[in-house]
Amino acid sequence: MPRFYFNVCCDRFEATDVVGEHCRDETAAHAEALRAARAIVRKQLLADDLPQHGWIEVEDESHRTVLKVPLRSAAY
Repeated sequence: MPRFYFNVCCDRFEATDVVGEHCRDETAAHAEALRAARAIVRKQLLADDLPQHGWIEVEDESHRTVLKVPLRSAAY
């Protein structure tokens, strides 16, 4: 199973995923990125500190960007 990396980027910070997660394919990686976006948005809303712009950048095993999921997509 391939490994994908989920880097968080927003107005005030960046967090690079150095461990990654095994996902079946890009579709499963997209679902994982949406799950992570929901968790980030929930945490930031509780802290009343939601960033205006942000995304999760998904990289494949070769560290090529394959997806970019806006944090705003967690609202849908």
